[in-house]
Amino acid sequence: MELSRQKCPYCSSRELSVLQSDSGQYFLSCIQCGARGPAANDASAATLQIPSSSENLLRTVIDEAPDIIILKDWEGRFLLCNQALARLYNSTPEQMVGKTDADYNPDAEQVRFYQENIQAVMQSGQAQVVEEASTNAQTGEVRYFQSIKKPLKGPDGSDRILVIAHDVTELKRAYQVIEEKEKRYAYAMEAAGEGIWDWDISNNLVRHNPKWCSMLGLDGRLAEHDMAILETLIHPDDRDDMMAAVDAALAGGGEYSHEHRMICADGREIWVYDRGRVVEYSEEGMPLRMVGSISDVSARKEAERRLAETNRIIEANNEMLEQQVAERTAELASLNRELALQARRDALTGVGNRFLLQDWLSEKALDSATAVIMLDVDHFKHVNDQYGHSSGDLVLKAVASCLVSHVRHDDLVARIGGEEFILVLGGISQEQAYAVAEALRQKISELTVLPDGHGVTASFGVAMLACRSFDQTWLEADAALYRAKREGRNRVVTSP
Repeated sequence: MELSRQKCPYCSSRELSVLQSDSGQYFLSCIQCGARGPAANDASAATLQIPSSSENLLRTVIDEAPDIIILKDWEGRFLLCNQALARLYNSTPEQMVGKTDADYNPDAEQVRFYQENIQAVMQSGQAQVVEEASTNAQTGEVRYFQSIKKPLKGPDGSDRILVIAHDVTELKRAYQVIEEKEKRYAYAMEAAGEGIWDWDISNNLVRHNPKWCSMLGLDGRLAEHDMAILETLIHPDDRDDMMAAVDAALAGGGEYSHEHRMICADGREIWVYDRGRVVEYSEEGMPLRMVGSISDVSARKEAERRLAETNRIIEANNEMLEQQVAERTAELASLNRELALQARRDALTGVGNRFLLQDWLSEKALDSATAVIMLDVDHFKHVNDQYGHSSGDLVLKAVASCLVSHVRHDDLVARIGGEEFILVLGGISQEQAYAVAEALRQKISELTVLPDGHGVTASFGVAMLACRSFDQTWLEADAALYRAKREGRNRVVTSP
């Protein structure tokens, strides 16, 4: 094939050159993206063409990825990009090769940051995680990304960089909403003259706002202290009753309120109305955090002995204030729980999602004794078509529960889409990984969740990390899974 008629199957560039290896064989190289073709004994036989199925699979993996994938050179020119970036810039991957962000992004400051940052990462020689923004070329909307930037070298030794950018716009906006609600909550409490406390139960640490300290005549050194110090500020005659009320709240419904005397720094005694609520629990249901407030009710306690009507007015005001605290605290707790659930857990099955997988990989030091297992429920479309999507959901929940019940606590189980799951197992050999997959396959085949009592099966693909990257291992496990599908399903196939 004539060199001028060939084009790179990866980036579509026609800037190709024939190179010769030390062994005397010839191969074709892409000047734009650095791709190399197979070796040939004759220069005229050199080619960059790869098998059509491999080309389609590679292009599909890149283009269907929800994250932006880019390969750039030192000058910031695109050597390769996927559909996610092309959509953001209202273009196509083929049209963008050889161009830069400046050709699409109207925000010059953003473009300048991209260029300076990729060159800095290239010079460092180390992969970095960068938070950055990008403007949609069509709508003008600013999107926020968390980008992994990995410096690379081209075949000619030139600097290049691989960028994988994950869109965190919605997560960032959710955090902004929560921060704004927290500000309004703090302003309201300060305006109300309340002493606010926040008890970290697991560490037995209590934090207070300035109003709490001034109420007791204390300086800022006691704004954060151990729970044991707080107990010394309670009147000895009220201490046991007050702590019993706290213990009852922790063991029961999570809400606490109590009136007791506290000893000020100058020796005075004041009556306070103390109330709070547990706003955070562990996965085992143990209380982790309680927040609340205290009010100085000394005047009310004195007035109770003289004027019953005054007592009723004060009680009404305190009840209204307690309701405001409870509503705002409950709203904040609900938003926190909802955000944590949406960000890291699959809403249907309760196992991890892609966010949890990314967090887990960033926190773990993976070694060669790490196995990646991909599995896919066989004939799942048939289940939905014959039994309905509600039955399909039950199948996915049952499979997820089976996986979690039969792997170790430190292993990762995540649903990555549809009926597909991924498992990451550390400290395990290939034979052990195969045995785990085979045991899971058998357990799943024993499930009876369909209305007519029929079971379901699953196909598995296993690959070991060895010296490869996690993404490469994932692709190999996925390829093994598809081999299992082709060979008849309901089986485990190990990547060579």
